[in-house]
This record gives sequence, C-alpha cells and structure tokens, in this order.
Amino acid sequence: MKKGTLHFWLILGLSVIISALIVSLFVKMLKVILVVILVLALIPIVYIILRLLLPGKKTNDDDKLKTRH
Repeated sequence: MKKGTLHFWLILGLSVIISALIVSLFVKMLKVILVVILVLALIPIVYIILRLLLPGKKTNDDDKLKTRH
C-alpha cells in the first residue's frame, strides 16, 4: 500500500467520524431548541386555561391598602 493511499483513507475515516459527531450534536441542539419553543408557545395557553378553571380571589374596591383613615 502506498503512503498516499493510506493517508487518504485515514483522512476519509476521520472526516466521516467528525461529520457524524457534528451532525449528532446539531440534532441534539435542534431537539432542545424545539422543546424550548414549544414550551414558550404553550405557556400562555396553559395560563389562560388555569385562570379559567381555578377561581381566584375577587378584588374589591374597599381594599385596605387603598383606603386611608
């Protein structure tokens, strides 16, 4: 085997391994970004549903903080 051929196969093998690592990292980052975007999109919907389902304390005009004696 010639030195040039061996060098070619080594570089080709390393480039395949490095490319596979880069693609796998990219896919993992895309999954994380997709989860973050979906969570941020669902927060207002869940908030509105919870506000409708859970009755909160009604505010009155005669609140103690608003009146002075």
